Amino acid sequence: MAVKIARWIMLFCALSAIVAFISGFENVVIASTNQKIVELWRLLGFITFAGIFTLLAFKPTRYTGIWELVIFHKIAMAVSALVLMKDNAEGAGFIGLIDGSLAILIIIAYFLSKGYASWGSSRKRRNGEKTQVENNQTFL
Repeated sequence: MAVKIARWIMLFCALSAIVAFISGFENVVIASTNQKIVELWRLLGFITFAGIFTLLAFKPTRYTGIWELVIFHKIAMAVSALVLMKDNAEGAGFIGLIDGSLAILIIIAYFLSKGYASWGSSRKRRNGEKTQVENNQTFL
């Protein structure tokens, strides 16, 4: 049951990244020439994270280190946004709220799905064994 809850959390995160991707097209279109590459980078980041969240939803113990990188990114973005809020950076509060919320949801999913087990799983996969976590996981 915990793995299913984690899966739904990660699919929600993926959906939110897809919504951000779709809504980000306007920013690319209206961006100045100097800002266009930054907006494209941001737009492609949304769809990349949607893909990563989806992969983690269905194979939470398969990708060694990916959970931790995603958690780091979301926490780092939330903290950066909070720091920039004191300088009245446009959108910093919203970004801090969104990335902070995502960080909390991802951490919950990480523990519910035992994402940390990927470190032991990668060693066992190299030896052709299935881990206990992989044997116990069921799909929707």
